[in-house]
Formats: sequence, C-alpha cells, structure tokens
Amino acid sequence: MLGLPSEYAIDKDIQVSTFMTSDLLPKEKKRFKDCVESIKLAYQIAGESIPSLINDQYDCQAILFFDVQLKSLKDASFVCETMQKLVKPLCVVRCCDIKGMETYSFAHKRLNLQDRSQVVIEDSFLTGISSSHLMDEVVSQMNEYAAFDKLKNKANKMTLYMELMTKLYIIAHSLTWSGSRELLVSNTWYNVTDVLHLFNYYKRIIQLQKEKKAAKTVSEQAKYNTEMKIIYNQLSQFVTN
Repeated sequence: MLGLPSEYAIDKDIQVSTFMTSDLLPKEKKRFKDCVESIKLAYQIAGESIPSLINDQYDCQAILFFDVQLKSLKDASFVCETMQKLVKPLCVVRCCDIKGMETYSFAHKRLNLQDRSQVVIEDSFLTGISSSHLMDEVVSQMNEYAAFDKLKNKANKMTLYMELMTKLYIIAHSLTWSGSRELLVSNTWYNVTDVLHLFNYYKRIIQLQKEKKAAKTVSEQAKYNTEMKIIYNQLSQFVTN
C-alpha cells in the first residue's frame, strides 16, 4: 500500500463489530455491517523513527493504514466517513472490492480544544476509483510522487501525513491547474504550513470552477476568473520558491 516499507506491516484482522460503537445510530451500524466484508490493519507507523507530534493542537503518535473489503464501492464514502470519525489517530482507509478496484480516504484531524480525548476533522476527501491491477495515469502519479520513499517531509508523523494527503488530493485533481506536476516535485513540501495552504487553494479552485459553470452572467464568470487567477499566481510562487 502506497509503497510502505515492510517494517511498518501489521496485517492484523479487525472485527467489523469493533466499529459498532454507541457513537453510531442503529441504522448506521446496520448499514456498516451490511456493506463491509472485512477490515484489516495493514500497516502502522509508530515509534520514533519518524517523530511523533504532541502539542496543543495535535497528539500524533501513530498513523494507521486500514484495508477494507466492501461488497460495493458505492458504500465507500459512508464507510470511510464512519471510520475516520471513530478512529482518533490519523489514518488512511483503503477500500476495495472483489474486482480489484480501490479508493483511498484521508482526514486531517486535530484535537478538540475543549476535550483532548476527542478530535475534530478539519478536512477529508476520498480519491477517485482506480484499479489495483492496472497502471492508469492516477496510479502512475501516485507511485511517482506519493509513494513512501518519494515523501520529502518526514520531520514528524503529521508532516508526513499532510504531504501524502495533499499530494493525493492534487493528483486526483491534477487538471485543476496546469502546473500541478511541477508543484508535486517542488520543495514546498518541506514546509507544512505551505502544504496546508496548497490543500485549501486546490479546494477553493475546484469550488470556483463549479460556481463559474453555474454562473448566468459574464460579470459573474469574470469575478470567478479573477479569483482563480490570483490563486494560480500564488501556486506559481510555491513552484519557484
């Protein structure tokens, strides 16, 4: 999975019932149980070879990587949203079906400022569906830019996770900006603050593009174009700096 070294392999089966907690409504428990075939903790980055991050915002001592077999990937959004909500540490959820199709879930989590035992999901996303057997453009870019040995910022587990999450988001929306490939190989990944900005910039561009398509007047389209041009210029600075 994502080129993770064997030293992080766990390969431990997890009972589906583990996720049948009181945090879920009865109908959510039923749906989760009905659509999930199996859950496995495939990898875990723990220990201090990549340092933990513990401060007022984060308690990041491990990154978990789950393999989830679904009856149908149409339920991936629900299953991943549920697991990301229930699993407090940062985690990657890979959902696959019997045909070998797969999708990945990421969520940027921080501590609840009122209750450090709880987390708040700042951002999350699900990649598009791709084949685990065939090398399409998305899988090729994942291997080229986001495999474990291609990640640049291993200062701590949070910086690693945010680089992986943001790179996968950019790869999933690479047509959003013509400079996406240059950005993926730039040095901006060494600065986690810049990485957080990148994620938000791409999110905003995607939203602006949707709003532009729905715009009914030339003036509305011009407004969206102006804001997108500003963001494109900001993204260009990340490439050149």
